Amino acid sequence: MSRKRKRSGSGVRSLGIAPEGGAERSEAELSGAIRRGRPGRRSGEERSEAVLQLLAGKASVDQIALRFGVQAATVERWREVALAGIEQALRTGETRSARERELAKQLGTLERAFTHLAMKHELVERALRERPSKPGRWSR
Repeated sequence: MSRKRKRSGSGVRSLGIAPEGGAERSEAELSGAIRRGRPGRRSGEERSEAVLQLLAGKASVDQIALRFGVQAATVERWREVALAGIEQALRTGETRSARERELAKQLGTLERAFTHLAMKHELVERALRERPSKPGRWSR
C-alpha cells in the first residue's frame, strides 16, 4: 500500500521567494542592511565599523548582529575587545602590552647571550690563528 502525497505548488513560496523571481523579500533585505557571508568571518574593518556604530548609539547590539549576520554575543565580544584595546592605548607610559614587555625582555637576554658567544668565538679563532703549530700536532 503506497500513499501518494498531495503536493501544493512548488513549495518555493514557503521560503519567501517568488517562483518567477518576483520581489517577495523581507523588510531587512529591502533596506540592504544584511551582509551575508560565513558567520564569524568578518574582517577587522567590518568589526570596527560595527563597534563604532554600537558605541555611537546608532544601532543596538541586536540590530548590528542582524546586519552583519552574527550572533548578538559575538557583537558584545567585539565591543569588549575594542574597549580593552582602547583602555590599553590610553594608559600613560604603557605603550606595550605585558606580553610584548616579556618578549622584549627575553629578546634582550638572548641578544646578550649571543654577543657573549660571538666574543668567545672570536677569541678562540684568534688564539688558534696565533698558535705556533697547528692543533693536534706535536712540535718536536
